[in-house]
Amino acid sequence: MLAPAKINLDLRITGRRSDGYHLLDSIVVFTEFGDELRAELSDKLEIIISGPFASGLRECDDNLVIKACKLLCQEAGVEPNLKFYLTKNMPVSSGIGGGSADAAAAMKLTCELLDLNINESIIQEIAIKIGADVPVCLRSVSSQICGIGDEIHQLSFDDELYLLLINPGIPISTSNIFKKYQNCKTKFDTKRRIIKSKIQLDLIICSLKDSHNSFQGIVCRQNEEVQTILEILKDTEGLLLCRMSGSGATCFAAYKTLEECNRAGNKIKQLNNEWWIKETKIL
Repeated sequence: MLAPAKINLDLRITGRRSDGYHLLDSIVVFTEFGDELRAELSDKLEIIISGPFASGLRECDDNLVIKACKLLCQEAGVEPNLKFYLTKNMPVSSGIGGGSADAAAAMKLTCELLDLNINESIIQEIAIKIGADVPVCLRSVSSQICGIGDEIHQLSFDDELYLLLINPGIPISTSNIFKKYQNCKTKFDTKRRIIKSKIQLDLIICSLKDSHNSFQGIVCRQNEEVQTILEILKDTEGLLLCRMSGSGATCFAAYKTLEECNRAGNKIKQLNNEWWIKETKIL
């Protein structure tokens, strides 16, 4: 099962709840690229991790795949006897929702293989306990997400969109970025209106150009390579939009055609072949 990468086309922090959770407003899309997760019935719960970024994860109880399976099985009152096989294709702690996507895929596989009959509202409650991005990753469709990630408004675009993803190999802790944001005492963004479900791609791109990622400045100040990547992307032919995704350090550039996307990718590979670079398309 594909656990697709989640890309924040923008990310606005609109407030903070009394319990400390920040409120957000973000347009997210999912890509044809991601991790791969499969599972089979077993006599115990375990996970085997392979792939180019397997070394960044541990095969233990704090893995989100294991956590997701355990929480569902506790709710259903059954033993979590599944063996998961995760191919880790996405960089770890990279701002593209890898852990959340893996957890969402694990929830789907657990319900399917163990034939769990759990109410959808309960599944959503469990998802938000695992992580703010897990509810939207369960759907894996373009969306506007608000609140703490629990308000999801599905979007559909009228055209194809290709994304070039670049990560300089710098893992970034989301919780640390939130703390730095809080310490900056930045004024919260105004919450925008809910975008209608069907929208022209040109219109949403135009709107996004006037938006931002609230974490981008913080990450760029502590990681010059992220700023360097964004400056290079701005000069690529056919560029519609470029920005950092999530809490970083992955940056994206959006193009209308695969040819423009590949051309930009080849250009950057010539400049720095040590960065992780991936051309993909939104689902």
